[in-house]
Amino acid sequence: MIHKISILAVIGISWFFLTSCSSNTEILTKDPSVFLDKKIESPFFGNKNAKVQMTVFTDFQCPACIQFEKIIGGPLFEEYVNTKKIGLEYRMYPLSIHKNAPEDALASLCAESQWKYKEFAKEMYGLEDQKKWDPVSTDDRENIAKKIGLDTGKFQTCMKEWNYVSKIKEDMALGDQLWLQGTPSVYINGKKIDFRSREGLFKIIDAMGQFETATGAVAPKNQ
Repeated sequence: MIHKISILAVIGISWFFLTSCSSNTEILTKDPSVFLDKKIESPFFGNKNAKVQMTVFTDFQCPACIQFEKIIGGPLFEEYVNTKKIGLEYRMYPLSIHKNAPEDALASLCAESQWKYKEFAKEMYGLEDQKKWDPVSTDDRENIAKKIGLDTGKFQTCMKEWNYVSKIKEDMALGDQLWLQGTPSVYINGKKIDFRSREGLFKIIDAMGQFETATGAVAPKNQ
């Protein structure tokens, strides 16, 4: 699906994102062969057959990712994902400068194994925003699991056994192959997307999907 690479920087008129988080990614040193290695697909929402397929590489502790989800996430789901206009997948790319990020990523996939990625992600981004770089504990993540209605026993086992560490490494390897340098990084139909606002992103989606705009006109397709 993905062939090109870029760093996403999002800056709005009345609000702005920090430039995308970046760092080397020498993390997740636990050997997955030591643990119960299970397979899981990337969290996916919307329509797999839609003309527009979006991929987002994310890091739960990254301030820019937190702002992306705050400002763009909700409207993106409401206008495009829930209406089946697009397909949206998330890939994990925890950066080495973010000490909470690897286990945050793992916890999100443990939640996805119970079909609760979206709910967990919303709470996880919110918690990291509150923590402001302070450590996130095992209890913190388990409290989120309980709050959103996960089977906490299964969640705890998933975390202790690092069931999906190989999936995170797979996502990171893909990012490295693409020379990914920061998060969040966004791709549509295999092309890197640079935009400066929510409206800018939505115009790109409309153009690539040939969707009607708010005025009823079909958005012109970018050449």
